[in-house]
Amino acid sequence: MDRCNLIFGIVCYREKYWETQSFKDLIDSFRSYNSHSDLCICIFDNTDTEDWGHEDWSLTDSNIRLDYFRDSSNPGIAAAFNHFATVAQSQHIDWIVFLDQDTSLPLDFYEKYFLQAQKSNSCNLVLPKVYSNSALISPSHYKWYRTSHIKEPLLEEIELNSITAINSGLMVKRDFFLKNGGYNKNLRIDFCDHEFIERINGKGHYASILDISLQQDFSAETNDLKKAIFRYKMYVGDLKAYATNKNKFLFFMRVDLPHLLKLVFKYKSLSFVNIRFNNKTQRLPSSI
Repeated sequence: MDRCNLIFGIVCYREKYWETQSFKDLIDSFRSYNSHSDLCICIFDNTDTEDWGHEDWSLTDSNIRLDYFRDSSNPGIAAAFNHFATVAQSQHIDWIVFLDQDTSLPLDFYEKYFLQAQKSNSCNLVLPKVYSNSALISPSHYKWYRTSHIKEPLLEEIELNSITAINSGLMVKRDFFLKNGGYNKNLRIDFCDHEFIERINGKGHYASILDISLQQDFSAETNDLKKAIFRYKMYVGDLKAYATNKNKFLFFMRVDLPHLLKLVFKYKSLSFVNIRFNNKTQRLPSSI
């Protein structure tokens, strides 16, 4: 077998990893690709329920290597991605691919990433094209704390200058990730992807654009008021941490206030206003 040169990290929460969309699609994609490589998967389980039983998925493939780790304190996405980098370093794996549990992957997913990892002249960061409801949401322009769609055709490489991308499908060189401090551990779920790429913007770095399209299901979008309130409390905690060194007025007007008003009008509830301006807002678990 060829040495495993990339590891796929999947973050799970209250769903068995072998039942998640991204895990099932990744396995199908690997099995469809006729190669002599190994598939290396690392699972970070954020499930915080006391009675959560972990049963190993029945491995029938000798060339699939699985590393499972659970932290019932539910430290969040940033902690999970930093863990993937630590595992990659301990196993001398060069590349890390980040995946949410609810991302749909095409059948040629493994092949595209495997071949990209073999390129000696590849950039340190590789971005897929991620869509939601047929709209390209990643990569995107990022200016004054807001994203906007890239309307021009994407080239094979893009300079990281006022550019951002979301977590799922992002592929990064392990040493580059660690050298740039990894993900901010103070951000548990929101803004952690933007904050990392923001730190490497404007420094002459380029990202390769992978010729693949992913579909993202934003499970945080819900019509349930109780869940929306719970989710917003998490958002506020990350928002305050992310805005620490930002222009407070600009951030409030472009990010904070628009998001708050959107929720107030959608749910016809002032509960979100009370949460936002309650200084006693607590840091909560990072997923619903």
